[in-house]
This record gives sequence, C-alpha cells and structure tokens, in this order.
Amino acid sequence: MSTVATPRRVETEARPATTVVDRVAAVLPLASLYVWLSIVYCIEAWKRVTPWLFTDELEMTQIARSIAATGHPARRGEPYSFRSLYVLLTAPAWWIQDVAAAYNAVKFLDVLVMTSVVFPTYFLARMIVSRKWALFAAAGAGAAPALAYSSWIVEETLAYPYTALCFYLIAKALVTRRRWWILGAGAAALIAPAVRGELIVIPTAFALAGLGVLWSSGWARRRRAAWTRGDWIGCVVLVAGAVILVSGFASRHWVQWEHVTTYNWTKHRAFLYGDWAAGALMIGLGVLPLVLGLAALVHVRGETRTRELRVYRAVAAGGIVGFAAYSSVKAAYLSLVFETRIEERNIIYVAPLLFVGTALVLERRRVNLLALAAAAAYAFYLVVGTPFRMDVQLYSDAIGLAVLQQANRYYEWTPHRAQWVLLAVLFVGTALVLVAMRLTSRRLLATAITAALAVGILAWNVTAQISAAAGTVSLSRELEGTLRHPFTWVDDETKGKPTLYLAQGQSADQNPEWLLEFWNRSLTRISSLDSTVGGPGPAGAPNITRTGQIYWTLDPKNPGQVFDYAVEDWPCIDFAGTFAKRHFYRGGAAALREWRLIRLTKPNRLKAACTGIYPDGWSGASDSTYFRFSGRQPGWLRIRLSRQGYPASPVHVRVAKITVQARTPTLGRLLREKTARITPQGPTTIWLRVPASGFAVLTVIDDKFVPNQLDPRSSDPRTLGALVDYHFFTKKPRERQHRAP
Repeated sequence: MSTVATPRRVETEARPATTVVDRVAAVLPLASLYVWLSIVYCIEAWKRVTPWLFTDELEMTQIARSIAATGHPARRGEPYSFRSLYVLLTAPAWWIQDVAAAYNAVKFLDVLVMTSVVFPTYFLARMIVSRKWALFAAAGAGAAPALAYSSWIVEETLAYPYTALCFYLIAKALVTRRRWWILGAGAAALIAPAVRGELIVIPTAFALAGLGVLWSSGWARRRRAAWTRGDWIGCVVLVAGAVILVSGFASRHWVQWEHVTTYNWTKHRAFLYGDWAAGALMIGLGVLPLVLGLAALVHVRGETRTRELRVYRAVAAGGIVGFAAYSSVKAAYLSLVFETRIEERNIIYVAPLLFVGTALVLERRRVNLLALAAAAAYAFYLVVGTPFRMDVQLYSDAIGLAVLQQANRYYEWTPHRAQWVLLAVLFVGTALVLVAMRLTSRRLLATAITAALAVGILAWNVTAQISAAAGTVSLSRELEGTLRHPFTWVDDETKGKPTLYLAQGQSADQNPEWLLEFWNRSLTRISSLDSTVGGPGPAGAPNITRTGQIYWTLDPKNPGQVFDYAVEDWPCIDFAGTFAKRHFYRGGAAALREWRLIRLTKPNRLKAACTGIYPDGWSGASDSTYFRFSGRQPGWLRIRLSRQGYPASPVHVRVAKITVQARTPTLGRLLREKTARITPQGPTTIWLRVPASGFAVLTVIDDKFVPNQLDPRSSDPRTLGALVDYHFFTKKPRERQHRAP
C-alpha cells in the first residue's frame, strides 16, 4: 500500500559548471557548512579544558605520544599494538613540547576531521536527491549529537567520517561498476577495521549491499516471478543456513559473539540493549530521521527504479543491519563481563544513512505507508522502552540522551514529561509528513511543510549536539578543580626526567592520577602499594625489601628502572630523597590532599608507607598498617583516630618487626600491643615509642560499620573503621602544640 504523488522531475545530476564563478557557487554552500560547523565545534573544544573520559582518552594519548617519541606504540613504556589509525593521525601533534598546546592541537585536528563527514554524506545524497536536500542530509550528519565527540581524544573522531566515506565509495562502486571505484571501495572496506575495530562491519555491509543490489535487479525480479512456493521455501532455508554458518564462524573467532549467541537469556539481552542503543540514537536525532530513514528503505509503488536508488537502499540496509547487530552483541557482552550500558556510541555511524533517507522522503514526498507505519510503531516502542538516564549529567556512551539530561538540569523535565514530548514529536511529525504527501494540488503548502520539518529536525540536532557539548565542558571544568592549576607542575620541575608515581591505593576514584599522568609526560611509571591503581598500561606494585628499597625485577641488586623523581601520595608514601615541590588536589569528599615531588636517592628507597586507608582518610575492612623502614635513631609514632560521631569501638595497636613475603613487606614478630577506645565525641591520640630499626604497626578497629546502613541519608556503601593519621617524630612534641583542632 502506498501513496503516489504527481511525478516530479528530480535533479539527479549536477549541471556542469562552465565558469569559475559557477564552480565556486556550486561548492560554496557545502564549504560554508563545513566551515561554520567547524568554528562552532572548535569553540566547544577550546572550552573543554581537560580530558575526562578515562581510560579511553588517556590510552589514545599514551600510544600517540609513544609513536611521536619513538616511532613505536606503547603504554607506560610497555610495547602495545597500534590499536587504531587514529593514533597515527594525532601523533604529530605530540611533537609539540607544551602539553596544553599539543592538547589543543589534537582537539582542533579532531574537530576538522570529524566535521568532514558532511562531504561524503553530501555526495552520497546527491546520487538520489537534489543539491538542497543533499545539503540538508550533510547538515544533519554534521550537526548530530555524535559531533560532541569531536573534542574528545577517541577513535570516533576519525571513524565517523571514515564510515560515511566508505558508504559513499561502496555506493559509487555498485552504481558505476567501474574498476577504480570498485578497487577504492574494496581498499577502504579492508582498511576500515584498522581505523576502529568495530568497522569490521564495513566489509560485511559491502557484501550485504552487493547481495541487495543483485536481489533488486531486473534479472532477479524476473527469475523470482517464476518461483513456486517450494522455491521460496528453499530460498528461506538457504538463507537460514547461511546465517547459521556465519554465526558459527563468528563464534569460533570472536568470544563476544559466542557468549551472546549461546544462551537464550543473553540473546534476549542483545535485542533489548540493541533497542536501547537505537532509542538513544533516535532521541538525539529528533525521532523523525529514524522513522523516515527506515521507511525510505522500502520501495514505493509507481516510483522509477533507478540504479542509484536501488544501490542506496542496499547500502543503507547493509550498514544499518551490520551496526545494529554489532551494537546489540557488544552491549549484551558488556552486561555479562562489565556492566549494563546503553551503547549508542556503537551505532552512531548509521546517522548519515538515516539523514539521506529522510532527505529522500521529504523531497519526493513519497513513502511506502506500511513501511512508515512499521517504522513509527518501532519508534513508539523505543520511546517508551529506552532508559533516558536523566539522573546523570552526561552519559558518555549515549550522548544522544544529552538533550533530555540538559532539559532536566535547566528546565526540571522529568522522564514522564520527556516521554510525552518525544511522543508528540513522533505523532505530529509523522502526521505532517502524511499531510504533505496528500497535498498534491497545493505544492507550495506541501513544500512549506517539508521545509519546516527539515528545519525542525536540524534545530533539534543542533540543540542536542550543544547539550552534549555543554555536558562534556561542564565535566571538564569539574575535573579542572580536581587537579587544580598548574596542571604541568611535575614537568615544570623535572624537565622530562623519568618520574615515578606511587600511590598508597584504596582509591575508588582514579581521576586525579589519570589527570596528573595526562598533563605530565615525565611520569613514566604508575604504581601503588596495593596494586589498586589501574591502567591503561602496566600498573603493578613494586617489590620492596625490608629496608625499603623498591625494585621492579626479581633481584634488588638489579632493580630495573631507577627514577630521578617520584610523586608520592602524601602522607602515606614517604620517599628517601630531597623535597622538590608540593601540589594540592581534591581527593575523597572534595577535601584538599597533597602530592609531593621528591628528588630520589639511588637506589630508590622508601622511608615509610601505610596501607589500607582510603583517600578521605578512613581505614577499611582490612584495617590499616604503617611501615617505618630503617632509620638513624628511635622516635615516636603518633596515631590519631576519629569516628566523626559514629558509635564507639575498641582499638588494638600491634607493633611488630618487618618481614618480607612474596617481595612485599608485612608484619613479622610481634613486639608489643596497646589497646585504646575511640569515642564519638572527638579524636583519640595514641603515642608509641618506636625503635630506630624498621618496624610495622597494625591498627585494628573492632566494631566496623557501613555508613548507609546506619544513616539512610548516606550513599557510602564502604565498610569503615576510623579516620586514621600516622605521624613519625624523632622527638615527642608537647601535647599542647599538637592538640587536635
């Protein structure tokens, strides 16, 4: 069933330009679109003061910096794969010595590259629509919320326009059937997985598009006209067998595919989470591009069957099916091994195809009504079934939701209200499309309606993109306050000499360390005493002798890396060496914490260290331990304990010798034990006389607690002991000089 309007001549071929003015006039609109979008996105990139999507951005930076410095990819000095051609694109920017200038260069390069999606989208659209509507499609692809990624150091900045280029080359190759276009499309498809692993979909889409063109050809239609019912059943069986064969092959080579397709309950997840990804994409694009883009894939009765139109539909169908399947499988797999995510980030690549299809429907004002109804019904299902995640400022894997999140932030929209707005957009937009199709005798009014729809779609996309950019800028400003200026305080002092970062550990928030590592290239080794500091790249704990020497091999006499400087997580980490600089940053509970830069002795050695304390000062379920490695004279250790109004608890302090197990210091022979009690009223201070030789102190809190179990207003799920502070003195100070505030 379809609606057929009066056939109109559609400009499918550009009139040859005969003068320079004609050529400039032909290219100026598209070039202007690219320039103005680039200017807007460069401003957004300039306002984004620091990366925050760790570990993605840090990993891309580590690899690109290594290539710039040595010509080989590495993470934290350890060899690694290239991962993506994106790192080769950005590596030259890191030849700039100033980190801030290099970071700006990467961001602006990313903007120029990602915004170039307008060119292949325009040329793909020109195969089936006029210049004006091709500009609409290009503007939509260039203004989509995905362009907020243009200021991030992520693979999407290259993969998004490259995918659009592949779609154009594939379509051109299938239309012209000329050798050079076919070779170009084939080469682009083979290179695609090196741009980003997910683009393994491109060769698959190429194959599906070829089959689609063959299926829709006149020869195939004539053959199918003579098929019997048995022939159709045989065709279905062959297709099902091919799907099973491909699925079996994929299961043998990709563990993600095997995990998701093996069990029925994971298959359900694939469909559900795939719909979530499509729903987030639909919301960001303004609902109608998904509806019209999908409806455009179905043949309209009475339309002229041009090869260009058949090829576009085949390419679009192959691309949409491929990326939808990939997004579904990845989201389901992540729910098994990591967490449940809305993976719109993996399906953004079909946006140019949807905008081209939307341009086709709006220009010709013709669409298959059954396809339109099915697409609208699917959109309705996505609106009511997709989580909006309006409880967060920005959802990095689904930035199409940013327009709703910003509406919640500034206009207090609830998910219920947002759902009604989206449904109104769906119903009103679809109704206007139908009205424009029926106005065959009033073409001026029909044109005005379609133009208004086009402007509304672009306005929604611009708003959604700015919303996503505003969210990422806001998050970067918050992290600016975490690291605090000057960002490059380590490099300013070390002048590029190898520097170690050693944390105590127990941190649920690694953002401060990641920020420090990004902004200071001299940090070549990242580690923690308890190995809780994570990647990207190696981050294992050092080996430590009984006297505090750190080494990275199996033999302390051959320690491996020896560093000139170290950033110590004060006060739990205390290196032997000369104090060089201190820097305050915001740690747990937004409190100011201190890093110290130490010019190290060689071999590198610790004077003292403590474990089991969170960044906000609380000891955890395993209590806290303090190690004082060999010194020159005996002294006093002050242990200050507090519970900030939580119930009282007995405390046991055990002093022991240091022994080494598995190249890690631990408590040895017990020397003595002291018992005290923490009260809710105020801090408890314990003084211990300690020897000059190395010693260890374990502070055990008997009655631990979980804050959110005692106080429903608290969101802290940790098991806590007490606020613990260790301080070593060579001479015991007067009590009044060190009274608790």
